[in-house]
Amino acid sequence: MDALEVQLASYPHGVMESGNFRIKSVPLPDLGDGQVMVRLRRLGLNAGLANRIGGPDTAYGPGIHPGDVPASDGVVEVVESRNEGFKPGDMAVRKSPWRSMDVADEGELRRIPAPESDVPLENYLTVLGHTGFTAYTGLMRFGGVRSQDTVYVSAAAGGVGSCAVQFAKAVGAAVIGSAGSSEKVTLLKSLGADAAFNHHDGAALDLLLEAAPEGIDLFYDNVGGEQLEAALELLRFGGRVVVCGAVSQYGQGNKQRGPANYTRMIYRQLIMRGFDVTANEDLREQFQNDVASWLRVGKIHSVHTLISGFEQIPQAFAMLLAGGNSGRTILDCDN
Repeated sequence: MDALEVQLASYPHGVMESGNFRIKSVPLPDLGDGQVMVRLRRLGLNAGLANRIGGPDTAYGPGIHPGDVPASDGVVEVVESRNEGFKPGDMAVRKSPWRSMDVADEGELRRIPAPESDVPLENYLTVLGHTGFTAYTGLMRFGGVRSQDTVYVSAAAGGVGSCAVQFAKAVGAAVIGSAGSSEKVTLLKSLGADAAFNHHDGAALDLLLEAAPEGIDLFYDNVGGEQLEAALELLRFGGRVVVCGAVSQYGQGNKQRGPANYTRMIYRQLIMRGFDVTANEDLREQFQNDVASWLRVGKIHSVHTLISGFEQIPQAFAMLLAGGNSGRTILDCDN
C-alpha cells in the first residue's frame, strides 16, 4: 500500500514558500505486532515548526532538512489493527508525519473517547488539542493568570493566541489582543477581548498604551520583537511574561532581536518565563476538565481556518507563516 507524504525539498531563502516542499508517493511498511494502520483525517499546522527547518534538534522535535517529513499534531482513524487496544474506526490524536496513511505504535496514540465522538474533529486540534493545552499551560502554570489581571496576548487571532484569549476571559481576566488585520481584530472582539488592535496600524507601544492606559499584568507572547518590548514598558510591578513563541523572529538567523529594554525587569521585578509544553503532561487532566466545562456552557469555542485537501499542506503552511489564517490552520484530509 502506498501513501502520499510531504517532504521538505529545499531550505527557504527568506520567506517560506510552498515550492520548498514536494509531495511524493511512498510505500508503507507491513503492519507489525502491536501496531495499527491509521488514516490522517485532520492535520494541524504550527508556525513554530519553521524554526526547526535547517535548525538544530529541539524538545519539540528534530531539525528538519531536505528529504525529511515534518510532523505536527493530527487526528487519525484506525483502519487496520494488530493491537488489542484499538479496532478499525477508533479515533485518536497523534503527532503525525505529514503522510496520508501511516503505521503507528500504540504509545503514539491518545485515544478520543467514544462518548466524545460527536465533538467536531477540529476541536481536538484547537481548544481540546495541543494548541489549547499550550495556551492553558502557559496561562495557568507559568503565567498564574488571575481574575483581577489585565492580560495582553500577541498573535491573538492565531491558534494558541485565540485559545489564550478565551481561557483568560473564562477565568475572569480583562484581555487585550493584537492581530494583523481589521478582520482579525473583529474576530478577537467576538471572542470577548476587552480591547484589540491591528499591529500594522502604528508603533506597538502606542497601540498597546491606548488599549491599556493603566498597564498590564501578564503578557502571553507569541511574537517577540517590538511587541515584547512594548509589553515590558507597560507591565506593572511584579508583572509576568510567558514566552510561547516568537514568530517575528523565525527565519531571521543572526538578525534576531531581543528586547532592548530588558532592564525594566530589574526595578519592576518582572518575571519572564519560557516553557516546553511537552514537559507538563501532569496538567492534562485538569486542562481537559476545565476546557470541557467551558465548552459546555459556551464560554469558549474552536477558532480555526479549515483548508480542504492533503495536497494543500505546503500552501497552507506558507500561508500560516504569512499571517493569512484566523485561529489554528487545519487541513481536512478527507477531501
